[in-house]
Amino acid sequence: MTTPSDPDGMLAGFHKQIEEKMQQAERIREAATAVRAESSNRDGSVRVTVDQNGNMSDLELTDGALRRRPDELSSEIMSTVRSAQTQLAERMREAMEPVLGSDTETLGSVLSGVRDRFPADPEEPAEQGSTSNRSGAPDDSGEEDFDEFDWMNSRRR
Repeated sequence: MTTPSDPDGMLAGFHKQIEEKMQQAERIREAATAVRAESSNRDGSVRVTVDQNGNMSDLELTDGALRRRPDELSSEIMSTVRSAQTQLAERMREAMEPVLGSDTETLGSVLSGVRDRFPADPEEPAEQGSTSNRSGAPDDSGEEDFDEFDWMNSRRR
């Protein structure tokens, strides 16, 4: 052990600690970057993969998915993305535990950040079509629904 009267030894010890922390930070970065989560919808026609940031990195659609109306397919994709995002905290924990070992404070901080961004029970999206206003008239919020508007020809379909 170094004594306070050995400044070179103290500096060497600090340098070693800094080097170890930098190596650990690199291992944490590599482990976090590799995290992925997958989810499929109920019938398996939509499958998504999200990266460590919750961004969709892969989307697989079966022929069955492509037979859906565009708004149904969009809703199904988004719901499946949200489902994959809710799995990120567990995938992150699995990736970080070997790197962090007994450093539960750092692990807790990392997982807390992921859980805050992607809670386990996200609000369920509204039923398909339940909030859609196909008439083009203002809805209860006073806003018009332009789903039936043909923007290329500047007229309603």
